[in-house]
Amino acid sequence: MSQNFELIIFYKYTPVSDVERFVVWQKKHCAELGLLGRILIAKEGINGTVEGLVENIREYERRMHTFDGKPGTFGDFSDVWFKGSPSNGGAFEKLKVKARTEIVATGLSDEEELDPNQITGTHIEAEELKQWIERGEEFEIIDMRNDYEHAVGHFSGSRDSGMKNFRDLPNIASLHEDIKEKKVLTVCTYGVRCEKASGYLKQKGFKNVYQLHGGIGTYMKKYPGQDFLGSLYVFDDRMTEQFTDHYQKIGTCVVCAATSERFGNCAWSDCHKQLIICEACAPNKTTIYCGKDCELSHMKGVAK
Repeated sequence: MSQNFELIIFYKYTPVSDVERFVVWQKKHCAELGLLGRILIAKEGINGTVEGLVENIREYERRMHTFDGKPGTFGDFSDVWFKGSPSNGGAFEKLKVKARTEIVATGLSDEEELDPNQITGTHIEAEELKQWIERGEEFEIIDMRNDYEHAVGHFSGSRDSGMKNFRDLPNIASLHEDIKEKKVLTVCTYGVRCEKASGYLKQKGFKNVYQLHGGIGTYMKKYPGQDFLGSLYVFDDRMTEQFTDHYQKIGTCVVCAATSERFGNCAWSDCHKQLIICEACAPNKTTIYCGKDCELSHMKGVAK
């Protein structure tokens, strides 16, 4: 008898009363339910991806939703949105639950740091974005993911933010000054990065900022194969997620430019950047480099 697995992605920016105890709670209950994945907890909230048997995922969601912010609970998680995808049970090898200062590292200074509950872009649902596109509305999409994520899949006509890592967020506003007065929509995988990225643009004087509620993944589930080119990069062993067999592949190998959605890491350990590399150019994924600089540095044993 086959077993049905599900992978859920979730986050919420909400004050956490006791981060360390909440880490312990997550480890205990995920282990009890046989869930694997990655959960980050900070004073500002939670950000997680876990996988397990469907019935155990439902039980985990039920337990999380019992926390309503009253004394004795860790915070208000009663309305956390768990975004689910079918899986095969192999997305993660282990469970990692960590305490962090942020649930997504932004690189923002103390002076720039912001609370998405106080300042963030206006949320729009997938249906509203579809209407914008079909009506031919004038707006700009800034993809707030990393460059390698954008390379394997993105909304048609969207702008690459210019980030190699989300910690580059403090540097990106100046790259998009030309659309500061326009209607701007930020997008990311399932929403968590846009909460701060859209708020940051507003903080920097962008006039009309929106964010796609639930992220690209939610849009792709609603409108598979429409408006989004390529595959959705995900941070687990699946590497990419597709929602239809009929989609246009746009990823290209960094060596030969052949169409590919196969990822590997730069072989120089001080870099380790994610790269699209085809089977022909790196059969064993062991000799991949971002470029000559990384290759020479690796050969010479030079530290970054």
